[in-house]
Amino acid sequence: MSEEQNVAIIKRLIEMLNEHRLSQLPEFTHHNFRRHDLASALPEVTGSSGPTNLMEMVFRAVPDLHYEIRQIVAKDDRVVVQLTLTGTHRGEFLGVAGTGKRLEWNAVNIYRVEDGKLIETWQLSDIWGLMRQMGD
Repeated sequence: MSEEQNVAIIKRLIEMLNEHRLSQLPEFTHHNFRRHDLASALPEVTGSSGPTNLMEMVFRAVPDLHYEIRQIVAKDDRVVVQLTLTGTHRGEFLGVAGTGKRLEWNAVNIYRVEDGKLIETWQLSDIWGLMRQMGD
């Protein structure tokens, strides 16, 4: 696939997440999918159902979660995205009970696309900033 096609796939993925259409997430993920959390804050997930389970947990904690793409670039089979995430902390997240606070944090994700599907990600979120907001 071309770099432009890979960028389009990731943009559709983020759009789908923003619309909370988790039933469609397996359409985007390869059966050998693997997620690497570089901050070691969230569990590593594998397989095509792993991302759905993880996102269900995240949406229980932050039900109005929204991703905003700040930058997106591609090289070969990799797509790098700088994101700002926002939402309201309603349920337990990272060991902190829901606070009702509005959260905003940044992340940089690297996605690897194979045959039109997401096969691997490396994700780094500003967990320290997020924890400070939940604890204030």
